[in-house]
Parts: sequence; structure tokens; C-alpha cells
Amino acid sequence: MNAEPAMNPELVQELERALEAERIRLEAELASFATKDPRMKDDWDAGFPKDAAKGELPDEEEQADIREEYEADLASEQGLEGRLRSVRRALERMRDGSYGACKTCGQPIPEERLCANPAAEYDTAHEPRGEL
Repeated sequence: MNAEPAMNPELVQELERALEAERIRLEAELASFATKDPRMKDDWDAGFPKDAAKGELPDEEEQADIREEYEADLASEQGLEGRLRSVRRALERMRDGSYGACKTCGQPIPEERLCANPAAEYDTAHEPRGEL
């Protein structure tokens, strides 16, 4: 296993506070339109808009608006869930002492990169394409 990277402890504390604040913000944002799935960690379910199930059947235009809102919520849910998983993994790495090391090569991730994205798991040379 890789040795723990030497990092400034004050910086690690600052980044941990930033990650905790982001975790709380992400969970609050998800809770504003989705419900937490009790069976799966970090899984949320965007509900169909509440007004859609009540009263009379909406006309075609209203149905399209409802569907569009639901699809936008689903897309937001997926993006927020992904970021929440990244934040939680970073907090776990802080607890187990592996925070700040690239998951591919084990070398330290530059502090500038961690300051820009405290949830970074890779250095720039090993960042998988299409991921944060």
C-alpha cells in the first residue's frame, strides 16, 4: 500500500471543513426535490412533481411541463449524487490516512489541485477522462 503523503495538517483540516460543508450543502440540495433511499447509501430518488398526481388530468402542455421538470430533477439528482459520493470518499480517505495520494500512482496530489477540488482522487496525469 502507498505511504501516507506528507501534507500540511492545517490545510487538511481546512479541506475537511470545506468537504463537510459541501456534503451538507449537497444533501440539502438533494432533499429539496428528492428523497433519500433508505436501502442504498448516497442514493436519492427524485419524485414525480407532487401536483402531477392530484386532481384532474392535466392537458398536454401541462403534461409536457411536468415531464420536463421531472427529467431536469433526475439529471440534477444524478450529478449531485455523483459529487456527494466523491466528497464522502475524500472524507473517508482523510480518516484512513490515504487522502492526498493519487489512487493510480500513489504520488502526492498537488496542494493547488486539492484546494481547487478537495475531493480529487488523482493527480492530473492520471485523472480518468470525463470525471471530476
